[in-house]
Amino acid sequence: MVAMGRNNGTFKYKLCQDAQQDPDTGFYSQGGGAGDWLPGCECQIEKQIPAKQKIGADGQMHAYNYDVFIPKHFNGKLELTAQMQILGEDGTSDEFTIQGVDNLNRKYIEVWG
Repeated sequence: MVAMGRNNGTFKYKLCQDAQQDPDTGFYSQGGGAGDWLPGCECQIEKQIPAKQKIGADGQMHAYNYDVFIPKHFNGKLELTAQMQILGEDGTSDEFTIQGVDNLNRKYIEVWG
C-alpha cells in the first residue's frame, strides 16, 4: 500500500441506485442517463500500465489501471460497480467502474478500478 502523498487531481462519481437488472442474464447495469455526476474532492491518482492485479475475497483475479486515494474526511457513498470520473492536474481525464473500495485506513480511502 502507498501512503497518501500529494493531491494531483479530482474526481466525480455516480450512485448505483439507478441500476437495472437484466431479466435474461440477472446482471445489473446502469442505464444511459442513469444519475448525475456527484462532486468528489481533491485526491491522489496513480495509474498503472500494465494493469495491476489483485485477488478478491471471492478468489477471482481483478485487473485495474487506477488507484485513487481520497482523504478520509470525504463522506460520499462510493459503491462497487459505480462509475467514477477522474480529472488529473495536467488536464487528462478518464472514467472507470469502481472494482474495490478500502476504507479501513485511518488516513485515506482507497478506490481502484
